[in-house]
Amino acid sequence: MRRILLIAIALFIGFNTVAQDTVANKNKSKVKLSFYGDINPQIYVDTRKVLEGREGEMLFYPLPEVLDANGNDINAVPRLNMVAITSRLGLRIQTPDMLGAKVTGLMEGDFTGSTGSGINMFRLRHAYMDMRWTNSELLLGQYWTPFVVHEIMPGTRPLNMGAPFHPYSRVVQARYTQYFGAIEAVGVAAFQLDNKSSGFYGSSTDYLRNSCIPDLTAMLRYNSGRLFVGVGYNLLVLQPRTTFNYNNTDYATTTTFASHSATVFGKYEFDNYSLRMQAIVSQNMDAHLLMGGYAESPLDIASLTYSYQPFGGYTAWLDFGKSTGKWRPGVFFGYAKNTGFEKPVDDTWLFYGRGLDIDFVWRIQPRIGWYVSPNIQFFAEVEYTVAGYGVNPDEYYRYESTNNVANTRFILAAVYKF
Repeated sequence: MRRILLIAIALFIGFNTVAQDTVANKNKSKVKLSFYGDINPQIYVDTRKVLEGREGEMLFYPLPEVLDANGNDINAVPRLNMVAITSRLGLRIQTPDMLGAKVTGLMEGDFTGSTGSGINMFRLRHAYMDMRWTNSELLLGQYWTPFVVHEIMPGTRPLNMGAPFHPYSRVVQARYTQYFGAIEAVGVAAFQLDNKSSGFYGSSTDYLRNSCIPDLTAMLRYNSGRLFVGVGYNLLVLQPRTTFNYNNTDYATTTTFASHSATVFGKYEFDNYSLRMQAIVSQNMDAHLLMGGYAESPLDIASLTYSYQPFGGYTAWLDFGKSTGKWRPGVFFGYAKNTGFEKPVDDTWLFYGRGLDIDFVWRIQPRIGWYVSPNIQFFAEVEYTVAGYGVNPDEYYRYESTNNVANTRFILAAVYKF
């Protein structure tokens, strides 16, 4: 009997294993992989030096006027370059339904590198899994930060994508969306990676990680197809230091501070026209490639603590485009204004971030696209940017006057999609 029982158990295990392998192979056969990508050479020329990244492909605003002994501006140097680092490779993945949801995934990268020294190296842009139920959706992985609203992105071609007016940042996140017909409620808990906050130790993810609080965003959106509008709120909590040294003695610290930002955005499409816009009231959003940051006080000797203040500002942009056969003209407008600190600071404070010495920046960027076919397109753009560098800041870092400098960038680009 024991031998018969052992044979029966072995046969059961064998048949069960075969059955599982058969189901697994059947499910594997249902996995759909779709590769895509594009080749994107661009050539551009600037009329002066600019604050830039990635071999100049990422442009923010012109550098200030700096005069030499003869009164010549050392930053008034025209520059020319050509790159193809934004060429992309991507993979879309579709698998069988799981837990009652349609499951898809995406992995995409380009050759801009994760840092300026990594140019031409393949870097991850997006990598996420998405589970979609009838009235809800869960996205897990790396994707655009919520303030980069994919449905209303500007139609510009350069890598900056409207920065420093339109945010530009990808984060690792858990994003949950609940659908109520045309209304969408979105909640996101995110973590920094490529785009980091600034601080005493340079750009780092440590300041967010130290706080043990994710970068939190809540949004309410309305999408009827032709009309898309929404509002959003962001809470960023940083802990810039975990230790400090005083009188040659190390001390632990747990001081954190919070920054609050809000946005309103929208898109309206009619006939062959598209109007897109966004406004942001921001604090400490330099990790989104906007202007901003924060200030750190000198050490308070009595309490052995630091205090912090986020640097505030607002930005607004508008993009208007038209489709006329194979031609797609458009224009982008952007304006950003720094509003300084809520409480007084002085020169004994330390300042971290981007553009804290600027009062305002504005840009106008007309473009024309020639869509020869679905696979081949050509683009020409002119990007005119003016930065007003502040003169005589008050105790809130609001400026009495400005020294304005301008840069014009001419851009020619081609896209070959596959």
